[in-house]
Amino acid sequence: MTGYGRGEVVADGLRLAAEVRSVNHRFCELSARLPRAFSAYEADARKIMQDRLTRGKISLIVTWGSDGDESGGEPAGTLTVDDRAADRYMELLRTLQKRLALPGEVDVKTFATLPNLFSWREEERPSEFYLSLLRDVVAKAVDELIRMKEDEGAALERDLAARVELVRTRTARVRDRAPLRVRETHEKMKERVKALLDEADASLPEERMLQEIALLSDRLDCTEECVRLEAHCAHFLKYVSEEATPGRKLNFLLQEMNREINTIGSKSNDVTIVEQVVEVKEELERIREQVQNIE
Repeated sequence: MTGYGRGEVVADGLRLAAEVRSVNHRFCELSARLPRAFSAYEADARKIMQDRLTRGKISLIVTWGSDGDESGGEPAGTLTVDDRAADRYMELLRTLQKRLALPGEVDVKTFATLPNLFSWREEERPSEFYLSLLRDVVAKAVDELIRMKEDEGAALERDLAARVELVRTRTARVRDRAPLRVRETHEKMKERVKALLDEADASLPEERMLQEIALLSDRLDCTEECVRLEAHCAHFLKYVSEEATPGRKLNFLLQEMNREINTIGSKSNDVTIVEQVVEVKEELERIREQVQNIE
């Protein structure tokens, strides 16, 4: 199930923001992108998501900056100069100038281009500060993501319930029609056999005819399949309403429901039943597409 959540915390003049996105996936696949200062705690952020999200392709992006800074960049820290490196650079440059008789003077512009002379130093804070901040902001983002998924899940539950009820209604029509169709087939078969026997001036023992009709009835009767399909529908609705993560069970039930309706279709040469079978198959396909969004 898709979803999005965002969390933000402010502490000690710093603002930390986290965004969590989830798209449909068969398994739980996580990715995280954290600022350098928080990279050591990526495993903690992943654990928070794994404990509460069971399925989906989930990405976490964490950014931070100074409170009140709308640029979105990391805290500036303090720009420092390495005095020992500067002294050594000056000493070597003067030695080189003297030895090679080079003209010119060593100025600020020269020093500005030298590597590893200037660096940004971030304010030192204990590791507990960063870890606590990260846990809070990721938890908030996950909370919002779950709320969004719950809202989507409620709408999806209503849609699935309506579609399953349609399947039950059409299955009930097939179940009501099936005995009538068997009786009609009996009568047609008896009439045809009688006509053939009269034409051939022959006879057939009544027991033999009843035996053949019974075999035909067994091949045509789909009452058992209808009962099982209706039972699967009841289980489907129960899992949707009561299970926290029913996705795998619903997939299995859909396979069984398709098997039953296919069997009903193979036994049917009745227009009314065939129409209901086609409609049920279409609804089951729509349900299958929706179930792919359920964890």
